[in-house]
Amino acid sequence: MHPFVLGQEYARKRLLEFLGSRQAQSGVIWGMKEPGCLICTSGGRGGKRAGYSDEGLGDGSWWYFGQGQSGDQALDNPANAKLASAEMSILFFTTREPTAREIAERGGYGKLFAFRGEFNVAGYEAFVPTEGRRQGDRLWRFRLIPTQGSEGLWQEVEEQWSNEADIHAWQERLIGREFGTVEALLTMQEYRKRSAEVHRYARHRAAGVCEACEQRAPFIALDCSGYLEVHHLTRLADDGPDAPANVAALCPNCHRRAHYSMDREQFASILRKRILAIELAITRDRPATGARSCFARAEGQGPG
Repeated sequence: MHPFVLGQEYARKRLLEFLGSRQAQSGVIWGMKEPGCLICTSGGRGGKRAGYSDEGLGDGSWWYFGQGQSGDQALDNPANAKLASAEMSILFFTTREPTAREIAERGGYGKLFAFRGEFNVAGYEAFVPTEGRRQGDRLWRFRLIPTQGSEGLWQEVEEQWSNEADIHAWQERLIGREFGTVEALLTMQEYRKRSAEVHRYARHRAAGVCEACEQRAPFIALDCSGYLEVHHLTRLADDGPDAPANVAALCPNCHRRAHYSMDREQFASILRKRILAIELAITRDRPATGARSCFARAEGQGPG
């Protein structure tokens, strides 16, 4: 998925190359090569002098401060808006100033960035420093939660949504939640539970049939369902919450194609249209008709 090794340091050039970016200076980097990904680098000494600092928390999550040089930070500037959307994976790096010896050995100055892991945004809130040059400015800090599976919560989710006729209520429940807003700042447990719920929903919607190639799941999983893997259409990572129209349940072969094939961009476009059509069919269906009619119509369509 990405070439970075946890704890290893990299020059800024390597980060830009991965994303295909030419950004000169920014703590938030994006590019055309990996549209589902942002690279965020910590503020280092500059942030501390300004009165705030990106902070690692005891549960493995981070507070990461948004972009803006002076005055109140705008939530709708390009970098902050991308973070606030919660639609992209975050590759997070902490920043270190080079030593005099390193500058001499490398023949020039350049900050070093240590990879701290892959994260998703789980909400954000306002923060006003009480000291430093940004004292009194309204800043935005984003809660970054590490990506990892939420399989341990699946049983709880399955018990809550065990009746197939509830697919419409389940869809409405997931769509209706405001995510990535100040009010929706999630705890780690809430975030993991919602991630499990979204994954379970996608598999339930697919009913044992890959939502790309329309072939039956290759084998039966331990929970007695057809084995399918959940793919996020707008992220580098496949963990963490998302909207129903942004996740697909795929067979392992199609899942690898979505990430590693030469035609992954074209495949992603086809898949987005396919999932949107399925979701619209569920929305249009009246609850009295039952969920199976949605699945039947969806299975009759090709991935294009």
